[in-house]
Amino acid sequence: MNKFRITSTSNLLPGNDGWRPLAARYDLDFGEFGDWPQVLLSGQATGVLWLCFLEDLIAPTAFSGPGTDDADYFDGLLQPIMQALHKRLDKSAAPTIVAWSTWRPDSPVRAARDGDPWRKQGRCLEAAFNVLAAREAGLYLIALDDVFAIPGYASCFDSRNYYAARCRLSRAGIEATALACAAVLARIDAPAKKVLVLDCDNTLWGGIVGEVGMAGLVLGQDGMGQAFTDFQAVALSLKQRGILLAIASNNNDNEVREVFDNHPGMTLKAPDIAAWRVDWQEKTDSINSLADELGLGLDSFVFWDDNPLEREKMRHALPQVLTPEPPTDITLWPGILAAMDELAGFSTSAEDRRKTEQYRDRAIFVDEIETADSEGDFLKSIDLRPRVQAIDTVTRSRAQQLCAKTNQFNLRTRRHSDAELVGLVERAGEGAFLVNLEDKFGDHGLTGLVIALPTATADVAFLDTFMLSCRVLGRHLEAWMLKALVDALMDCGVGWLVAEYVPTERNTIAGTFLTDHGFVALSDLAAADRDKLQAATAEMPCGGQIYVASLSSLSIPHLDVFNP
Repeated sequence: MNKFRITSTSNLLPGNDGWRPLAARYDLDFGEFGDWPQVLLSGQATGVLWLCFLEDLIAPTAFSGPGTDDADYFDGLLQPIMQALHKRLDKSAAPTIVAWSTWRPDSPVRAARDGDPWRKQGRCLEAAFNVLAAREAGLYLIALDDVFAIPGYASCFDSRNYYAARCRLSRAGIEATALACAAVLARIDAPAKKVLVLDCDNTLWGGIVGEVGMAGLVLGQDGMGQAFTDFQAVALSLKQRGILLAIASNNNDNEVREVFDNHPGMTLKAPDIAAWRVDWQEKTDSINSLADELGLGLDSFVFWDDNPLEREKMRHALPQVLTPEPPTDITLWPGILAAMDELAGFSTSAEDRRKTEQYRDRAIFVDEIETADSEGDFLKSIDLRPRVQAIDTVTRSRAQQLCAKTNQFNLRTRRHSDAELVGLVERAGEGAFLVNLEDKFGDHGLTGLVIALPTATADVAFLDTFMLSCRVLGRHLEAWMLKALVDALMDCGVGWLVAEYVPTERNTIAGTFLTDHGFVALSDLAAADRDKLQAATAEMPCGGQIYVASLSSLSIPHLDVFNP
């Protein structure tokens, strides 16, 4: 998503350098001042950012007469605004971001007793947006009043700009808007980071445990000790949202474990940590080792350490790892960590809440399979129980998460938005599903996603999406997923499946999957079959290596390891 159409109820001063944070990453088309109704009603295929200022739409005098604080009156004022937005969402699956503000200068006295009708109208607008966003997968909301509250309303609005150019915002307001929009767009385009790696001494607690002992640590008391405890509480809240926590500390392991187990001021406990590296090796080596253990790329990691030397080493040796520059004032840390866009996602699934336990189970699985005499016998012994799960309103958010996050076992690495998934699943019918896996190591949750689309030829399907979470690699679940898809397609009269592999730096593990499971290169087919399949998939967006399989003769290996 490179181009974005920006429209507003106010002039936006397109040339203002406050737009730089957004313009640096996207091709921005501002259009004409006041064209927001036409933009919303047109249903254009590009993403749209609509900045909505309530004061541009409803005059303050609208609330001066009798009956103007009635809910029906409020709804009537909002109806034309919401109708245009409904039209946009009905016509286009591209992302629509609504950034709105209801602020205007007023005295707090007016709301001290009966409530100010203007503020009530603002709450009605917010409620209407939230109801619509819950129903429309392609709608994203930014409450500009929350954004502007940080630098201050007075600095974000500029009456001189308004009367000179009909722009309500100052340069600071434009920049705050651009930064908030850039954060949301970045999350639409790419997933959040997955792992927060934390130092211990002077990061999770004050003091060096090897020097002052557990009793001498600054932790949990008033003042600075409370700041460290609050920082841990933010880290714990991130863990509960699906971020893995890891420790990389130059310390004696037993001393660190004692603090986690026995210090009364610790908010984080040992079970909250997915992986540990408490030793005397370089922390760059520790993070490389953590990436191998967790099966995640280095670009999934955030490294937080109080030591500027360690931070600089990390940036130099592993630039893929995000290494923030925390201030020396530790009291600021809880707020900074809580507000990090890179660790924020749109939603939290049931799988997210179990993420730490699932990765610990994965580590046990890896240890056991590496020491087993026979991989096949070992897999048969762990009671693998996969099942197909329909993609519906409950599970679609997990499907979208897999699309956004899965990089390794992913044939095409296409990033479908929630709104796009709705259309794809409807087209695919029985050819779209999630896969859940349980075995003796636990319930791994929804870990696989398959979408096969019909083509212009009735007996040919195209494998649009085939991906598997790295947490369950090594179990041949991909073979079971393919068999489930083949059965579903053959029941629908499909005889051929066309698939594509698009190589990236991260998905080499999936490079031989198709040929290992009975597919052949399209170029190796007889001319008549090749021409038929090329014609059937001519409208599919392909740019990678194309493989095909005749479903009736497809032989899929490794199916014997699964519990029937």
